[in-house]
Amino acid sequence: MFRLGTASPDKTFVGLKTRRVKCDEAKPRCGQCLKSGRECTYAQSTEDAVATTGSSGQEATTSPAQPRASVIAESPVTRKSIGDAETSMYGESPELRFDLSPLALSTSLPSPNSAPFEWYDLLAEDAINNIQKHNLGFAEISLSRRQSPVPEAEDEIDPQLQPAGQRRPADATFEPWRSPDIIALSDDELGLFHHYVNVLGPILDLFDPRRNFSNLVPKLAVHNVGLLKSLLAVAARHMALLSDYQTAQNTFNVQTPVSQESNGLNNHNPFFEVATQSYYETLQYLSQNLLYPSYTKSTEIIATAILISTYEMFDASGRYSDGGWERHLRGIFWIQRSQDNNGETKDGLRRAAWWMWLRQDIWVAFRENRRVLTIWRPTKRLVDLTPDELATRIIYICARCVDYAANEKHYEMNIRIDQGDKLLQALDDWYRILPSSFQPIYAHSVPQNGLFTPIWIHPPSYAAAIQMFHFARIVVLINQPSLGGMSEFSRRQRLLDESVETICGIALMHQGNNLPGAFVDYQALYAGE
Repeated sequence: MFRLGTASPDKTFVGLKTRRVKCDEAKPRCGQCLKSGRECTYAQSTEDAVATTGSSGQEATTSPAQPRASVIAESPVTRKSIGDAETSMYGESPELRFDLSPLALSTSLPSPNSAPFEWYDLLAEDAINNIQKHNLGFAEISLSRRQSPVPEAEDEIDPQLQPAGQRRPADATFEPWRSPDIIALSDDELGLFHHYVNVLGPILDLFDPRRNFSNLVPKLAVHNVGLLKSLLAVAARHMALLSDYQTAQNTFNVQTPVSQESNGLNNHNPFFEVATQSYYETLQYLSQNLLYPSYTKSTEIIATAILISTYEMFDASGRYSDGGWERHLRGIFWIQRSQDNNGETKDGLRRAAWWMWLRQDIWVAFRENRRVLTIWRPTKRLVDLTPDELATRIIYICARCVDYAANEKHYEMNIRIDQGDKLLQALDDWYRILPSSFQPIYAHSVPQNGLFTPIWIHPPSYAAAIQMFHFARIVVLINQPSLGGMSEFSRRQRLLDESVETICGIALMHQGNNLPGAFVDYQALYAGE
């Protein structure tokens, strides 16, 4: 009997390997299969597997890992041209070689059809607990999901059996959860609507050049009660953060259900009360409409989920907050998976919602020292990305860096050093390929008081991308083990100082004039601290 080791273990015909028969590896059929009349089935080689994965599921963006000293010693400040970087764009991306999401291998993931229900149950459970804990004036029964079957759609009735006057046009789309007419707004609600469009939408659209949350979501909201209520909730909660009680009392006169533990509205910011009311009304709407399959697959529910999550982010330190925001991000992860949404989805709103969700999850994962929830991996190479796509790609690389920080105790020192090198290489590759539009448009003089030099990068999304780059680099450098030595320490300290100066310089330039970038400012400053 021939030894299996005499043939290539990766390219031997699978059937012959099982029976331990030598394969001559002839193509298209080997000798043994030709004699027996069988079709050859070759196992995929390691090299082929890497190439296939790089073209279909992983981002082939970076060069093989370089020695650690060279990666750290060469700062991205010394830039190369795009042509110099192209040769490193075809290998497996270093930042993709780490453990997947903590939910990736879980056996308890909900099915695509049940994902919206599981997400809502998380929301409703925490909401009911808050109603009971704070004695809020809301009926718990109103948050119970409707269990009755969805009525049969009228479109399924034979048109010939309907009176001529009741027949609908063939191209019309009628959904019971979508209003054909624009929903009327009160003056107070219209004020909140304006605040969302002019202030909050741009914050959510920081990395979206099409401004879907500013332009498209308001148009969808005036035809969908759930989306509208979530929009009003997040707008009111944001205004509550921006205004003191006296300002709110003078500009907003509204009566809403409040905690029965209080003495009335005088002890509350009215914006906060409106936000709470609208939030619970959003949940009530969801409880009644999740049984419509078309709704659970719609862009409206994705937009609603992101607005609810943003509301909970703003409310994280509120009196009724119970830390549910972090847990509810997992529910949005389920919905995103059920709709097959990711960072390269063709639908603009779904893609923008995915990136917004990832930005929020990165922040929570970083604070909780856990891995991010996403299991998606980009397919486009860096050289194929537009400048706006490069800005979002750093969000993904940043997520992998946060994963690295969360895995600190899971690997030996040599493995940790190697993983850190690969991430630093991925960051370096991204930085080197950036076009000139990511460079500062004006060089400010060094201030005499010794503070950081203001750095003006425009548009704001590119400034935020540069901050996220330095945020990610700080995360890797402070979590990567060191073999010691003064030269090594000096190189690390130089890179850390450079990142801190850049983060603070960009934040100084904003000075409250760039609300969309303020959240990234805060994240980056938090890490730099």
